[in-house]
Amino acid sequence: MKTKKITPMIIAIFLIALTISCSKDNSTLTNVASAGNVDLKAKATITNTAPKNSSSAKGLFNNLNITSLKINIKNIEFGVNENEGEHMNPNDSIYHDLELDGPFLLDLASGNTTIDIANVQIPNNIYNKVQFELNKNMNPNSTIFGKSIEIKGDINGIPFIFWTDAEEEMKVNFSAANTNIVVNGTTTTTTINFDLSAIFGAASTIDFSLAVDGNADGIIEISPDNVDGNADLADLIKNLFEEGTDLEND
Repeated sequence: MKTKKITPMIIAIFLIALTISCSKDNSTLTNVASAGNVDLKAKATITNTAPKNSSSAKGLFNNLNITSLKINIKNIEFGVNENEGEHMNPNDSIYHDLELDGPFLLDLASGNTTIDIANVQIPNNIYNKVQFELNKNMNPNSTIFGKSIEIKGDINGIPFIFWTDAEEEMKVNFSAANTNIVVNGTTTTTTINFDLSAIFGAASTIDFSLAVDGNADGIIEISPDNVDGNADLADLIKNLFEEGTDLEND
């Protein structure tokens, strides 16, 4: 029986392989530990509202009152724009699989009060957008069953309701330049601001005086099913709602 000799060359190859293996393991451990938390919140705001007794705003905004705002969303993700891909660590594949499924029913009212959506751990990085899907509520016990957005209130004492059942992906960025979600091992707070100013603010291009109570039930319904004849207005509000949504850092 022949005995194989362990030559210096074999020892060298073995040591190199062991070093590479340990390097990969350490890299994996480092990436797992290199994470922080994002405390994700939401709020709804209206800025630049018309003063009382003003006739300058379209749709007679001098007596506007929002009593309820509910939004149903799902599949929340954090990401970076394509032109900033260099910030992404190629080893952070766990990020690509991260998704907050939901659904999440956001019960908001106009003002600056924020509500909690979720607190999630993601890899350290610089993120500048949050994307999610408007989702039709499928809970038969929910007050917005079959809807993705519902806004209630009154204008000049006349009750109105806007709702849509649209299911669309929304990509929300920061409106302020050079602002990002910086995750660096600690907890950072980011708020999705549903800004209703373009819809209900004084500078709005919407003339709510054109909305009609087509079925004469005492409520102006602005919805895609067009029961009151306001389907075009409902589509415009939905689009402005999506365009006016942005991110803020606390």
